[in-house]
Amino acid sequence: MGSEEERVLENQLEIQLQEQRDSLAAIKEALASDPANPELLTVYDELVQVIKDAEEGLFHLKRARLLREADLVLNGCNHKSEDVKVESLDPADVEPEPLEEQSYLIGSKCRFRHSDGRWYNGQIVELDDSDSAKISFLNPISENMLNYPQDTWV
Repeated sequence: MGSEEERVLENQLEIQLQEQRDSLAAIKEALASDPANPELLTVYDELVQVIKDAEEGLFHLKRARLLREADLVLNGCNHKSEDVKVESLDPADVEPEPLEEQSYLIGSKCRFRHSDGRWYNGQIVELDDSDSAKISFLNPISENMLNYPQDTWV
């Protein structure tokens, strides 16, 4: 699906969401005059859930599109790497991290080095008996980082 088609779909979903919110407001008004009506209460609950699901779907659709667009921009920047000036760090300016034993638990936040050589914020989703863990990205910057548990050493 192209970016333009996704934007059209997003707009259609936003219009439907607004119509559902308008319907919800009308049901609220009806419930104000008859708060114990079981049919209205059922319709109200169902409509609240439908709106929540539609908002979540719209969010995921927009996020996926924006991450793909960011990937395109980042990949475009990677092709122009000769224009980027890279300076090496002076080892005298870098403070070493303390060498203390750290314990990690599932759900712990951490920093990890991805296969691209960069450091990312992550959260531990699974621990092995050895010194490795599965880490998920806390702040994915590309679509392929979504739902991507990264095997890494901790």
